[in-house]
Amino acid sequence: MRPRAILAITAIAAASVAAGGLGAGPAQATATSTCTWGGTPDNPTGKVWYTDGGITNTPSTEPLPFIATGPLAGDCSGTLTYRGIQGPGSTCAFGPFEAKVIGLRGVVRAEGENAVGLVPALLYDKSGNVVGSENPQVLTSGTEEQNLGFANCNSPEGFTEGNFSSVIELSR
Repeated sequence: MRPRAILAITAIAAASVAAGGLGAGPAQATATSTCTWGGTPDNPTGKVWYTDGGITNTPSTEPLPFIATGPLAGDCSGTLTYRGIQGPGSTCAFGPFEAKVIGLRGVVRAEGENAVGLVPALLYDKSGNVVGSENPQVLTSGTEEQNLGFANCNSPEGFTEGNFSSVIELSR
């Protein structure tokens, strides 16, 4: 075979592979929605409270039940509520949590890990698939006179309630 023929066949084959995506099906775009929950960092309107005593800087000896609720905005509407627990060993700064999700279509459960008041979570549907993420800011509103979260963590009562804001990303 002549060099030009080999080069032409190779170019056609390469173009066919590139156009065909190596046999892969067409790419599927995932629609995403962005919502706010509990206002914004400048104006946190979400409320979180512990229902059986507060969380402190001393690791908890048992699960700590909590409720977090607030208005949804952006691509979502209504009121979202978490009814959950932080696991044994949790402190104001660190600890896992899981929650039942009420008020966000297609989402039934959340779980995440507290890292100094930033509590990123994965959101799950009823089949156990990850359908989004949530990124709240809880102990970040220390400028509010009534919500000195970090100072409360050092008290015997602990952090019992406060404000938060969050951003939710949903993939549908």
